[in-house]
Amino acid sequence: MYLSENKIKYVFHHLWNHLSLSSFDPNEIVILKTPYQPGSGIKNKLIFPLSPDESPHPIEVHFHGQQLPVLFALGKEGDLVYRADPDGNIIFSHDLLSSAFYLLSGQQETETDKKDQYGRYPYDLSIQKQLDIAHLPLVNYYFEMIMEGIEAYAKSKNKQVQRRRLFKNFGFFLSHDVDRVAYYHPLYILYRIKQFLGLAPSNYSKSKIIKLFFQGIFYHLNPNGREDPWWNFDWMMKIEKELGIRSAFYFLKQEDRFDNSLYQYHHKKIKHLITTLNDEGFEVGLHGTMRTATDGKRLLQQKNEFIQSTNLQPKGIRQHYLRFSIPQTFKHQMAAGFRYDTSLTFAERDGFRNGYCWPFHPYDFESDEMMDIWEIPLVMMEVSALNYRQTGFSGLQKAAEQHIQEAQRFGGIFSLLWHNCRLNDIEVPGVSAFYKLLLKSIIEKKAEPMRGIDICDRMDGWEQESSQSTFLEMK
Repeated sequence: MYLSENKIKYVFHHLWNHLSLSSFDPNEIVILKTPYQPGSGIKNKLIFPLSPDESPHPIEVHFHGQQLPVLFALGKEGDLVYRADPDGNIIFSHDLLSSAFYLLSGQQETETDKKDQYGRYPYDLSIQKQLDIAHLPLVNYYFEMIMEGIEAYAKSKNKQVQRRRLFKNFGFFLSHDVDRVAYYHPLYILYRIKQFLGLAPSNYSKSKIIKLFFQGIFYHLNPNGREDPWWNFDWMMKIEKELGIRSAFYFLKQEDRFDNSLYQYHHKKIKHLITTLNDEGFEVGLHGTMRTATDGKRLLQQKNEFIQSTNLQPKGIRQHYLRFSIPQTFKHQMAAGFRYDTSLTFAERDGFRNGYCWPFHPYDFESDEMMDIWEIPLVMMEVSALNYRQTGFSGLQKAAEQHIQEAQRFGGIFSLLWHNCRLNDIEVPGVSAFYKLLLKSIIEKKAEPMRGIDICDRMDGWEQESSQSTFLEMK
């Protein structure tokens, strides 16, 4: 699709994070808009051909025992990923740059105005659904293909190239969206009546609904008699501290829609919780309300309210319901001073929405440039597996292990979102015990637990060490 020079530099910017180039000169790269012709006078170069196709034209290539789709194909199935020629060149057989850019930047999401009922880009429209590749960090695989070509080129020139891993094994980023904190809130008690009358959806029998209704009534008659199952933060902190984890909690204020929370930042109980979490070394961030995905002024207002109420400066954000618009939401977040976002996953399908298991910079299609904010991709949300895909605990465990294997392969991140209100055994019997065992199993795989702000610190230092100026010779 003939990437602009800025788009090509965007891909290389992320690629260089994976390499210590040492004596290798990035200026030995040539970008071709026309098919490579032997004897054309190009010598001792790494040659990247670009595809003229406006949309993906995928074929499968065989790479290290796997059949992987290259989105912008130039050759035919069975071609080697790269080849050498007598002029000392290494030529890539397919357009790996456009393939990587298309996924990493989220370009497909800018090509349609269609959204689901929550204003999200639907998984059903995605190339991940079309090719069944959501479980694969394909951009990492494309970078692996390119790096092997670079290594072959460097070896032929007696030069050195060293790989770099962000994590020795893999990083584990655990987070929680604090949507709901009061299971026996009066509005939820009244909602039981609607469920009983068949005016609202419910997975419970009528006898169970009646039981829950009266439990709520008795809770308010004797509020000190029992704990609210959604106010489980002491339990969550205890489990995580025992395992050496410090997670991130994103707080959602009440707005004018029932889709958001039923609390405000200045509520005494919420303020105390946020202070406690921060004092215990957990990260506290903002969970942007439904409107903030497209309303920058509202987002900034909510951040200022958070600061005024807590005296803490949130650096990270996740959008409620994963509601996102590329690149507008990123622009609003940057204008509000956030350092990172961690919203990008498909609600309906866990996996790699942007095909990458490392943090990355989003792309601004309107100004054709890379953005400064970090995106820490969200790999798994419990709702995606348990509710959308109906996997059950065993299916969620299996999917998590598959995602972790990919993160281990590339020294990347496995990020997990689990809502505090989804750790309620009344609604999901056995979920609290499963959750505890899941975290233990992840740590036993030699995960390196990190908060979002710690990941950003590492990436900032990483980029300073790996920064390379890439001169692009385009023909």
